[in-house]
Amino acid sequence: MYVARDKDSQLYLFKDLPVRGTECWWAESGVDGTYLRLDRALFPEVTWESEPLPVSLVTVTEGTA
Repeated sequence: MYVARDKDSQLYLFKDLPVRGTECWWAESGVDGTYLRLDRALFPEVTWESEPLPVSLVTVTEGTA
């Protein structure tokens, strides 16, 4: 999974490595189910100019949060 920020500062989580377009990142594998918009405040180090950041999702079990 990858996190990337569009030119308008919107932040997205992608299932697969996205490709940079003229204004936004997009998933070559398709649109439906391949990305999720995230809160803009997350990952401030990710900018339009930076490459997508590889990330992992981790589940939190009850009592460990």
